[in-house]
Amino acid sequence: MSDDTTTAEETADEAPGVGAASDAFAVLGDETRVAILEALVDARRADPEQRALTFSELRDRTGVADSGRFNYHLGKLRGRFVEETDDGYVLTYAGREVVGAILGGTYDTDVELDPEPLGDTCTRCDAELVARFDGGDLDVGCENDHTILRTTVPPGAATDRSMRELLALATRTTYARIELLVGGICHECAGWVEREIVAAPDDADIDYTFRTSCERCGAFTRSSAGVVVLRDQRFVAFCDDHGIDVANRLPWTLPFLTDGETVRTGEDPPRYRVRVEVDDERLDLTLDGQGAVVASERTTT
Repeated sequence: MSDDTTTAEETADEAPGVGAASDAFAVLGDETRVAILEALVDARRADPEQRALTFSELRDRTGVADSGRFNYHLGKLRGRFVEETDDGYVLTYAGREVVGAILGGTYDTDVELDPEPLGDTCTRCDAELVARFDGGDLDVGCENDHTILRTTVPPGAATDRSMRELLALATRTTYARIELLVGGICHECAGWVEREIVAAPDDADIDYTFRTSCERCGAFTRSSAGVVVLRDQRFVAFCDDHGIDVANRLPWTLPFLTDGETVRTGEDPPRYRVRVEVDDERLDLTLDGQGAVVASERTTT
């Protein structure tokens, strides 16, 4: 064994969760075990209130004639992905998550939609915005390489949706992610997130950005600082009073997302102001250094 070789135990010590994750994926590396999980999903789909399957029912649904062989594979899943109840076998939380990922097409990288012009103009120039989706990555931008939205959507969601429907889905999931991140929760692993508002690079056309990084999985996001108010009840109420349904509006069509409306108003502690103007009314939202709204003021202009 060479000096640069590490054991599984050593790797797990260096990166918490890595050993458990590799074991879990190894368990799923068999068609019979995946078929067992899918059979339990089918049972739940048919009757959510009576979703348990007995040993024999589960074996019949997976088509495994050899009872001993089936019991072996079921045993590999038991405890982690499947649990036995008084009524039969059901999926655990981990089982539901992994089957959801399979059905959502998380591991399918071949799903692609044709680029679609949206008829909207870029908030940074006058070029038309175009939406593109490839293997789970959804981007909205223009021919001048200005990216207005970049997010992820499970590839399976694109198999029965148009680009417009996919954008509507992505908007809702993006807003939900923003709410979690502003609250310090990772949208990918539910770990704790470090978040801060920082000055944007000199070549950017915005003044401040909102950055987050997860302590557990390393997920990183960066956006204009103003997006932190998208799920704030004061912003939503202000928009609603002016006939704007935030939940059903694409981000770049909302008031204030022309960026540049976020300014620093305090040094110690740091404070930032996001200004929103609609018709003859103005909403000023004050943010702290982590992007939380700490004060608001509505005035008539």
